[in-house]
Amino acid sequence: MIILICKAAINLAVDTGAVVTATTRSEAKFSALTGLGVFEAVLETPNLSECLRESHNFEKFDAVLDLIGNSTVVYSLQLVRRDGLVCLAGWLGGLDPIKGPAGPDESRGFNPLLQTASGVHLSFFGSFVFGTTEFPVSDVPLRGIVQKVADGKIDAKPWRTFKFNEIHAAHRAMENGEANGKMVVTVE
Repeated sequence: MIILICKAAINLAVDTGAVVTATTRSEAKFSALTGLGVFEAVLETPNLSECLRESHNFEKFDAVLDLIGNSTVVYSLQLVRRDGLVCLAGWLGGLDPIKGPAGPDESRGFNPLLQTASGVHLSFFGSFVFGTTEFPVSDVPLRGIVQKVADGKIDAKPWRTFKFNEIHAAHRAMENGEANGKMVVTVE
């Protein structure tokens, strides 16, 4: 399944002209990602930054949106160039604390001086802040996004729509990891 925030981020980035590289745990998702406008789909692996560096074609990224979270953010910090941006915006990998540098001090936790390259910017985004005084909904260009969806420039269609009597099939698709986005069940 391509999660909704991933699909939305890809759509918005591609719409601005960004060259997008996306990672996934399944090669079967490559075509869905390239269909969204992704330039390159990469198979997610442990220590992704090390694997990419070994590739002769790798150049550091301008920005990384990390949706996995604490278990991968240290690797994401190694993927961006100087003045690059890393935004931690998901917890798909769980909420365990960020591990420290490998070795005897690992249990002490994240050490920015040892685990972050100089000049790399780390930020956090939580959707739960929408509507607060620090992040008013009026700051989000919703009308422009809705217009781009209406014009077909941004794909916001659900993966599949099911009738209510097909709810068992919808649930099976979700349990089997077959869903490639949001599913809608209509009640008539």
